[in-house]
Amino acid sequence: MSDTKTTPVKILHCADIHLDTPYVGLSPEKSDERRRGLRATFMRMMEYVRHACINYVLISGDLFDTRYATNSTAELLVREFRGCPETKFIIAPGSADCFTDNPIYTSGRLPENCYVFSNNALDRFDFPEDRVTVYGWAFTSREMVENPLFEKQVDDISRINIVCGYADIDGELSSVRCPISTDDLRRFGADYYALGSRHEGTDFVSLDDSIYGYAGALESTGFDEPGVGGAKLILIRYNGGELSIDAKNMTFGQIVFQNEKIDITGVDSNNEIITRVSRLVSDKKYGTETALRVELVGYIGPRFIVPKNLGSDAFGLYSFDIIDKTMPLYGTESLKRDMTVKGELYRRLLPMLEGNSEEDRLLAARAFREGLAALEGREIET
Repeated sequence: MSDTKTTPVKILHCADIHLDTPYVGLSPEKSDERRRGLRATFMRMMEYVRHACINYVLISGDLFDTRYATNSTAELLVREFRGCPETKFIIAPGSADCFTDNPIYTSGRLPENCYVFSNNALDRFDFPEDRVTVYGWAFTSREMVENPLFEKQVDDISRINIVCGYADIDGELSSVRCPISTDDLRRFGADYYALGSRHEGTDFVSLDDSIYGYAGALESTGFDEPGVGGAKLILIRYNGGELSIDAKNMTFGQIVFQNEKIDITGVDSNNEIITRVSRLVSDKKYGTETALRVELVGYIGPRFIVPKNLGSDAFGLYSFDIIDKTMPLYGTESLKRDMTVKGELYRRLLPMLEGNSEEDRLLAARAFREGLAALEGREIET
């Protein structure tokens, strides 16, 4: 670029927002609460966009899930985009909000400062005032096997060239999430690749003179994708004809989903489990914004039944859940020699209890506990 531009172009890169998505692993009440919370997180991001005078917001797929999106969500988007008239919003529809299945993208309701890619071939939006070009594509169904960057290059290297898209970089050859290689990125020659589809954000990756990054989900939506979520702030400026990029991670979410594992070998009381969970919560500094799932493992006595849930109130958490993967093999030496039905039950199930398949081990553990309780005339919660 021949002219000198010192004012940075401010870009906020986000993806995989999934407004209105159901929250897996939470109660219906908590799930509804978290959907409202996710909207609040989105609105906090939009408030930042307004106050930080962000020039471009790049949304790299799955703004919401078409299967669950409501009209009120569409109204929210329109209102928030209109509330930032100086900001340009570029949307590259992904798998969950593919262009052809999404009425809001074709309804004409979105304001003029919103630009949506509409087909799976490489397309572009040019913004002469900043000498910025944003390339991108749209999923037109829930799967996309085409590579829109294959054997392509930017048209004008003197511009700030950005790619915004939902893609699987260096993924499986059989990927149906727009497979693209890092060689394709190098060849294309953009300055920044704003990517979506991976809910866990990545560090910024340098490729020669380019940078790419996955923003990750704006906020974690379940225990299968732990963490807090976020977005990426990109500052691009020309100083004396030299382009420089400053990038950093941003966080707008509140609820953090965390998975932990505790070995309770030898434990024989609920109070001891509470003590160990409390110690974990304290050590990790988890609090009211933490949704915690604890997997209990180890060997416990066959007559001790782990409670299904001790309740989040006991630990000061947003929510708390227990998964019992313990084996009822602690203190069972006598059963090996027991000639009663109890001993026979134990010996029959022992190969499965010690087997390689977790599914078989857990099934055998349940059968052993319930069988032993029945033989001893005890009732247990099933």
